[in-house]
Amino acid sequence: MAEQIPYGIADNLLMKLGSAVFHEIGLVYGVRGELRKLEDTLSTVRAVLLDAEEKQESSHAVAVWVRRLRDVVYDADDLFDDFATEDLRRKTDVHGRFGIGQVSDFFSSSNHLGFRFKMGHRIKAIREKLDHIANDISTFNLIPRVVISDVSVRKRVRETCSIVDKSHKIVGRDENKREIIGLLMQSGGSQQNLSMVVVVGMGGFGKTTLAQLVYNDQGVVSYFSLHMWVCVSDDFDAGALVQNILRSATNEDVGNLNLPLEQLQKRLQEELDGKRYLLVLDDVWNEDVKKWGQFITLLPVGANGSKILATTRSTKVASVMGVDSPYIMECLKDDESWELFESLSFRKGEEKMHPNLVAIGKEIVKMCKGVPLVIETIGRILYFKTQESQWLNIKNNKSLMLLGDENDILSSLRISYDNLPTHLKQCFAYCALFPKDYKIEKKMLVQLWMAQGYLQVSSDENMNLEDVGNQYFDDLLSRSLFHKVENEDGNDVLSCKMHDLIHDLAQSIVKSEVIIVTNDVKIVPERTHHVSLFNKPNEMPKVLMGKSIRTFFMDSYCSNNFIRNRFISSFKCSRVMKVNFPLHKVPTSLIKLGHLRYLDLSHGLFENLPGGITRLKHLQTLKLLFCSNFKEWPRNMKTLINLRHLEIDGNNELTYMPSGLGELTKLQTLPIFLLGNDSGDDGHKRKRMGRLSELKFLNNLRGQVVIEGLSNARGEDAKEAHLKTKQHLECLVLSYRLLKESTQESEEMVSVMEGLQPHSNLKELFMHDYGGARFPNWMMNDRLDLRLPNLVMVHICFCRRSQVLPPFGQLPFLKCLHLFYLYGVKYMKDNPSSPKPFFPSLKTLVIVDLPNLEGWGRRDVAANQQSPSYPCLEHLQLRNINTELCLHLISVSSSLKSLKIRDCSGLSTLPNWIGCLTSLAQLSIKDCPNLTSLPEEMRTLRDLCTLEISGCPFLSERCRKEIGEDWPNISHIPKIMIREQ
Repeated sequence: MAEQIPYGIADNLLMKLGSAVFHEIGLVYGVRGELRKLEDTLSTVRAVLLDAEEKQESSHAVAVWVRRLRDVVYDADDLFDDFATEDLRRKTDVHGRFGIGQVSDFFSSSNHLGFRFKMGHRIKAIREKLDHIANDISTFNLIPRVVISDVSVRKRVRETCSIVDKSHKIVGRDENKREIIGLLMQSGGSQQNLSMVVVVGMGGFGKTTLAQLVYNDQGVVSYFSLHMWVCVSDDFDAGALVQNILRSATNEDVGNLNLPLEQLQKRLQEELDGKRYLLVLDDVWNEDVKKWGQFITLLPVGANGSKILATTRSTKVASVMGVDSPYIMECLKDDESWELFESLSFRKGEEKMHPNLVAIGKEIVKMCKGVPLVIETIGRILYFKTQESQWLNIKNNKSLMLLGDENDILSSLRISYDNLPTHLKQCFAYCALFPKDYKIEKKMLVQLWMAQGYLQVSSDENMNLEDVGNQYFDDLLSRSLFHKVENEDGNDVLSCKMHDLIHDLAQSIVKSEVIIVTNDVKIVPERTHHVSLFNKPNEMPKVLMGKSIRTFFMDSYCSNNFIRNRFISSFKCSRVMKVNFPLHKVPTSLIKLGHLRYLDLSHGLFENLPGGITRLKHLQTLKLLFCSNFKEWPRNMKTLINLRHLEIDGNNELTYMPSGLGELTKLQTLPIFLLGNDSGDDGHKRKRMGRLSELKFLNNLRGQVVIEGLSNARGEDAKEAHLKTKQHLECLVLSYRLLKESTQESEEMVSVMEGLQPHSNLKELFMHDYGGARFPNWMMNDRLDLRLPNLVMVHICFCRRSQVLPPFGQLPFLKCLHLFYLYGVKYMKDNPSSPKPFFPSLKTLVIVDLPNLEGWGRRDVAANQQSPSYPCLEHLQLRNINTELCLHLISVSSSLKSLKIRDCSGLSTLPNWIGCLTSLAQLSIKDCPNLTSLPEEMRTLRDLCTLEISGCPFLSERCRKEIGEDWPNISHIPKIMIREQ
């Protein structure tokens, strides 16, 4: 069986060996020569890994060689970590500051000599093992290979043709076929450009079959005068493709003519010129834009309407072809899956004779998850088999991957793995850590990859490791190895899942290196390195102790008895530690895990962290979510100099952030920054409190930052925060909520806000409980559209003193504006003569409890044709505002889909022009006691599907079903809800 190749870790080791840091380490510890030899040998071995990966498929000896290599690489990774840890300790003082004064003291200690002696022996042992491995390269005839674009492509013999396989029934693809034919026959091509339709789907989904059905459809045959089919596979060579297209067009073996490319292209031009043709490119893997460009320039456009139909497993391949919206194939529905399975596993009418097999068969079909290839393979296996035990053997099989002749399913899906670039292989296989159907959070997965050393530093200086990891994730998603579960508004994927078969593929690759521990696990192989637990264990498996565990990921809740200092301390090689337990005290043994990069202690009941946790010099991610009793930070948090993600939330007892946090300049995630009250008598606590100035040098902060407790801030501190330099920050929440009653003067509040001006890249701005008499100048500026041009969301609530709103109508990309409980606001600042559109992108407007709001800006927008207003507004919610303004806002956009009106006591009737809101789908009217009628124009709102009336006694009476005076105006609405209160 093939072994997983540790590409990522090997590459990282070579990068470290070539770095200035390890050059210095070699000099300081006297091991420079040994490290250089180690680098040379590792480079030699790395060069043959691609060849070894392929040859181990047919050679058990090579697979054992790979296993030995992986063990040595892990040992070397631990060794280099220990060197780096000691080097950081040597360079920092007890307060966490870098300095050179400590070097002489270090050299004079006996520690240095002992450490040097110990490490020298470890290097020698590793180098000797690696030398033995290198010596076997010639034994196995392993050949160095040049990696082009870091893609490992294994030549495969796979040929498809245009003929539909009629040996079995094709189910569930009629609608897909109609849609594809519609795309092929619709206009859109031109004499200059070929139109393309690209079908994307996971392996085994039946993309080739669908293409064959389309290709042979009589309508398609009649529509196109020439039809060509080429199986591209993984060898995307422009010359070879032209030859194959010519062979398909002419039925001649043009390969025997030995014509140069220019003459082949001329022949192709002669064959295709003036003809409306259909070219099917089946099974395309090419992701090289240049290669595609070379090919498409050789392909004649043909007559108007000519089309290319391509099939692929990757949306990235489609993008390379210039198709941003490919046709995504889905799995079969449950009834379609059963119909296909039934046709393959039973002879006609036989299923009625074996109801017991039908019941088992339906369970088997559920296991197939709608993948036609799997259903076909299993159906054929069970054909002619009528013994229940034979069917139960399939049903009880934990993995369907190995079923079929020559492992048909595994062979098909394995192609997706074989075609991955080397840097993605370990990242994909690592996902076997999660159980089937597990929702994998993108950010967490990237952090785990980073902790394991799988992410390769990019040559692009603007990309950090997280950017690289996000790209890896997107690449796996585009290749149909992940499928998205959640999206942000900006279409960034937040989480994903793996299809069960893809999960089986990952597990088949890692084998016992990654295991999910269950209660029936009694033996853990020696070479297991990554362990996860997702079900509550009866007892923590003692078989894990002492193993070289690099990942311990517990996502199940267990009681105190299961976590022991001794148990945790045995994972000395661990890079990832996630524990889910309600301990009142964090085990001090954690501080012995010097290799840790990722530590998740969420859901703990502890009040503080052990002080020694700040010795974890390599820690990159620390998660403390839902730690309800946590109230005290350890001293010297600033010594965690590699910390990049400090994930906390509001579910704790914290009242301040620690001083020195500003020295963690690699920090990217800091969701909350709490400002403590430093006016008390506890001087020691005041010294430990971080001020806003801690944010000054944290210029790598990303995502969201909530600044709580601004009542404790001072204007000069706010300026020192330098938020204007935080170019990666997307969401900023400024809140005074920590104190119920603020003693801070209004002008001081304004001064604080003035100092918190964000970078122009900011996308979302929230402001809570601000007590200043006016909004800061950076918000009130006449050129707000230039100061904060990228804002898409603004949310302001409980700002009671401010009377004038900023000119939000200028913001070019603002989509959501939420205003709550702004009792002092009278109008919004605006420039009535501006030629620019008013709220050009706004989709959602919510105004709640602004009773004194009178001016909204550009009230005469209807007459101002040069500056169109609210062209995108779809959702409008109004509560307790001026009646005149309420009516005005209802009238501003014909694109409204949802309208909610509440607590508008002055509203007596809806205007006749409400009939202009032709897109309105939902209308809710509540607590408008003086509203007496609905106009006849309501009848024209044909898209209105929901009407809700509550707390409007007069209107409720007039809208009573069948007998109310206004019933004819609303009777066409499918869903009507009328309540008295």
